[in-house]
Amino acid sequence: MRRGDIPEALADPCLWPTVDVTALTGERQDIYQRREQAVCAYLRGETRADIEQRFGVSRASLARLVARCLSPHQDGRIQGLRALIPHTRAKDYQRVKPAARILSQGGLSGALGQLFERLPQLVGIIERQISTSALGLSKNNRIYGLLDVQSKIIAACREAGLTAQDYPLNRDEMGYRSLARWIRKRLEQRIPLRLPRQDDAWDTTSRPYSVVELDGHKLDLRVRVRYIDSTGVSVDIESERLFVITLIDVCTRIVLGWQLVPAPEYDHHDVLCAIQDALRPRLKRQDFSIPGLGYRPGAGFVADVLPELSYACWDVLKVDNAASHLTEDTFEPICRFVRCRLEAGPIGEPTSRPFIERFFGTLTNRMSRKVTGTTGRSPDDPLGKQGRTVPVPLLITLPELEELLDVSIANYHAAAHSGLNGRSPLEALQLAAANHATPIRTLAPLLRGRLHQLQSVHLSTVRGSAASGVAPYISLYGARYSNEVLQRTSGLIGQKIRVYIQPNDMRTIWAYLSNGADLGQLSVLDGWRYSRHTLKLRKRILRERRLGRLKFAGEQDPVVLFADAQRRAARGSRKRGTVVLQLDAASMSTETASPPSSPSTDTAPVAPIARSPTPAFVDLGDLKMQNN
Repeated sequence: MRRGDIPEALADPCLWPTVDVTALTGERQDIYQRREQAVCAYLRGETRADIEQRFGVSRASLARLVARCLSPHQDGRIQGLRALIPHTRAKDYQRVKPAARILSQGGLSGALGQLFERLPQLVGIIERQISTSALGLSKNNRIYGLLDVQSKIIAACREAGLTAQDYPLNRDEMGYRSLARWIRKRLEQRIPLRLPRQDDAWDTTSRPYSVVELDGHKLDLRVRVRYIDSTGVSVDIESERLFVITLIDVCTRIVLGWQLVPAPEYDHHDVLCAIQDALRPRLKRQDFSIPGLGYRPGAGFVADVLPELSYACWDVLKVDNAASHLTEDTFEPICRFVRCRLEAGPIGEPTSRPFIERFFGTLTNRMSRKVTGTTGRSPDDPLGKQGRTVPVPLLITLPELEELLDVSIANYHAAAHSGLNGRSPLEALQLAAANHATPIRTLAPLLRGRLHQLQSVHLSTVRGSAASGVAPYISLYGARYSNEVLQRTSGLIGQKIRVYIQPNDMRTIWAYLSNGADLGQLSVLDGWRYSRHTLKLRKRILRERRLGRLKFAGEQDPVVLFADAQRRAARGSRKRGTVVLQLDAASMSTETASPPSSPSTDTAPVAPIARSPTPAFVDLGDLKMQNN
């Protein structure tokens, strides 16, 4: 190596890693000291001829020794004077024996170098990533772009015919650490001086369901709802934007559950519904309304591949410290029921929940931006500008969106993830569940039918009068509830009972005595019992009545009356379109779930709101089933 090629920062050997000469004995000490003197003399500017004459180090050996001193060490620094110690290894170890061990077992030294010799195109992948600055060293000496290049290498290995029995596919981290060390050496050859590494610990976990992140995300797309107005004319209107509340497992990136909220904002009831969904097992759909829509090979949910993990529990729940999340008594029942700990992060700081924020980015790229009518990431987004000009009749509907969301998440579970060393979330879950010593907790069978207890408890006073012939009942959110057991227990009049609501279907609630004894499900009375409705709709209808804009009593169905009023006034109003969308969502559920029976009368049929048979225009590129 010529003196002119040595960076100024490396010209002083006093700054190099040094050697304790007293640890060397006899001949080795003498050899080291002559090498050290020769290298230092060269750096001071002495000629190679003089150095060879004084210290007995040839010109060729001197150049080799200087290059060795400036080469990177595995500790992140240059070799320095350590390279001059006699009989130290000058080049990397080369493996001869095939790397045939599996998973986390040892005995694989030199396997990466052996792999590169077998598949030299892998080195080319790394070099291309370095040349384009997609792979490099940051100012804090961290390697950036490592996960992406590992995914490319794993894909190339699979294309070359390597199987799960071959290195690196037979490793639990797919050779991540060895690759990191190799790439660091390669990078430090280009940037000789490196400071000692100060790597921070990864904010992650190695055990599934140890840490779960929860957050809400506004979907950047327009949604259409079609209804039949009072004159019998079909009308398409646009709603306000929707939210999706999601829970994701940090270790495996599995999406545990979600709640689609057709409203301009979500509340703590929606959050609790999402948590309930995360605890329930979910399976793939069988039918789709969108032509060509389907799952990719390997796509699915936890219950599809590991049914034994149905009703799995987590240890830590990380949430945003926003008001919609942390209303009074929101999470206390969850922590008690699931036996988990709550971690509330700062408001508006997504870095405290990086994994779910990254998933939202993936969801945006794979679904929202592929749907006709996307609003884009910003006002200047070209896709958003185009999507905002799409006519309302071409927009996606809520049922279609639910299908797309289901398929997008299922396909995401089967896609290689850079944060999982090239494995898919489902593969990562299967591997972790099979090899981790601590089993994943699941809800006890008796608790699986009590997920309603995740909701906040209401204390309601039992009303009624034996003298007047009014059977016992309770009032909750402007409606009366009762059942046969309660009506026959007049002794409860005046006492308080514990009640849990079902926000997605307010026709039934769960009731318990003050001592915890089960009273069973209470059904809503009067006209409220005819149509399925959410808590949001109930509150909106009651508000309209308080303002004098809606009147109903007795057996009149408030939901139907409200729906008719909204349809008459919905043209051109996105806010009213959201209301009609909520009504539409409620009525659709009646097709699969029959209304509860009333203690006093039979239920009446529910008239569904008309929906469009025409599917929205959707780019199925990342969603459609792969047939090859």
